[in-house]
Amino acid sequence: MSRTLIHLNLWFLGALLVVAMPLGVVVVQAVVRRVAPQIVEGAHNDVAGFLIAVVGVVYAVTLAFIVIVTWEEFRDARSTVSREAGALRSLYRDTRALAAPTSERTAGLVLQYGQEVAVGEWDAMDDGGSSRRAFDLVGEMFAALQGTSVSSPTQEAFLADSVDRLNQVADNRAERLTVAEEGPPSVLWAAIIVGGILTVGFALLFGVADERLHYLMIGGFAAVIGLQIFVIRVLSQPFSGQVRVSPEPFEHVVRDFR
Repeated sequence: MSRTLIHLNLWFLGALLVVAMPLGVVVVQAVVRRVAPQIVEGAHNDVAGFLIAVVGVVYAVTLAFIVIVTWEEFRDARSTVSREAGALRSLYRDTRALAAPTSERTAGLVLQYGQEVAVGEWDAMDDGGSSRRAFDLVGEMFAALQGTSVSSPTQEAFLADSVDRLNQVADNRAERLTVAEEGPPSVLWAAIIVGGILTVGFALLFGVADERLHYLMIGGFAAVIGLQIFVIRVLSQPFSGQVRVSPEPFEHVVRDFR
């Protein structure tokens, strides 16, 4: 699904799914009551009730599973950012033990990288992109470490650890960008939308004599479905929209060492 919805104002998107959509369903229910009065009498409630029970349970389990998976992916994206920033922090400390000018050069590149990721790359990821400057800075850090010489076993150990930390930074960045570029597959959204339409459609066939109660029931039912879809849509892109993973770990690295 396009990123258009996730870039909408959060309150507007919520009102669209949790208020406007249920109101639309209520209007459809009103039309059904006028066109097919036999439904109001509950002539098909036995069959309709069975279908709602089966389809509703299947759809509810499906939505609950998607919500849980989406939240776990959002949490994993946040953990990836924390690991990358942690490796960057360790890289800064390890390279301070190396000989000049490598120590000063690498320390400066670490701070530049942290600043670029927290600002330039974070803005680019909102649209599924990345920062070329951040990529170049990683290459410059590798080049700085490759060109250094060691004069003691201690420096040799810190150099090896620095290279390992930089590899962790590069790996976590690649993972972060993959999550930012990708999104839930179209087939998943198709299942959510089609399942919602079918579930609400069967609910429309269930007759209730009290008109106001009928509208309240079908409106509340649609609102619950809309709320779940809202949660899935908001969390489905961890680095896009108003609810997204924060670059704060990188900001802390820059602030602490600058």
